[in-house]
Amino acid sequence: MFKLKKTAKKSTRTFNTILKNPVFRVVEAYKTLRTNMLFSVPAVEGRSKRFMFTSANPSEGKSTTSANTAITFAQQTDVKVLLIDADLRKATLHKYFGLSAKKGLSNFLAGQDTFENCIQRVPDIENLYLMASGVLPPNPSELLAGKQMEVLFEELDKSFDVVIIDTPPINVVADALSISPFVDGVTMVATDNKTTYNELQDAVKALKVADARILGVVLNKARTSNYKTRQKYSNYYRSDDDK
Repeated sequence: MFKLKKTAKKSTRTFNTILKNPVFRVVEAYKTLRTNMLFSVPAVEGRSKRFMFTSANPSEGKSTTSANTAITFAQQTDVKVLLIDADLRKATLHKYFGLSAKKGLSNFLAGQDTFENCIQRVPDIENLYLMASGVLPPNPSELLAGKQMEVLFEELDKSFDVVIIDTPPINVVADALSISPFVDGVTMVATDNKTTYNELQDAVKALKVADARILGVVLNKARTSNYKTRQKYSNYYRSDDDK
């Protein structure tokens, strides 16, 4: 008897941003995050502000947090923002904006293409640009730890005011630790009712060994019951046209 081969289920994941789904409390949370990040890092003339997002484990929401934070920064006047997908193992940021990942960070680090050719402008957001992952390489750790990373950040300072970098989870691979010396601060992303204290503590310890500056933790997928008392404010600030 022949057995029917099971077809793989297609992923139902959606790559929404605060532009596609502007929930009031979420938008306000990202604005608060932006303000906290800005005030946590002193401005240095001729140098971009560099922020890195990471998590302890996979599927914590760090890519969504990175994308939305970059959008929020770009919504400011005269602030040019670059979002970098430094997850060279499981890249996703390009999917949030409907862009290609064929050229990007890996191509530049491997010396295969110029900095300018590896940057894409994000549609509908005037000041936001994306450096996608590029072709996923067989040696991501070596690329991220190479000398070309120094060249990359020298180029970034010439062109951008804010740089936001999405990196792989720390408790899985050490890629993020190679990038941490180049950034001004690291923000951890944890998931409510999922990330354990020990997992988060292990990731923080690894960052401290790498002498990274930890700015704080973003709690993702927080239970809505925590926000019931704030619901009235979203209704208050909503314009008559939005009701």
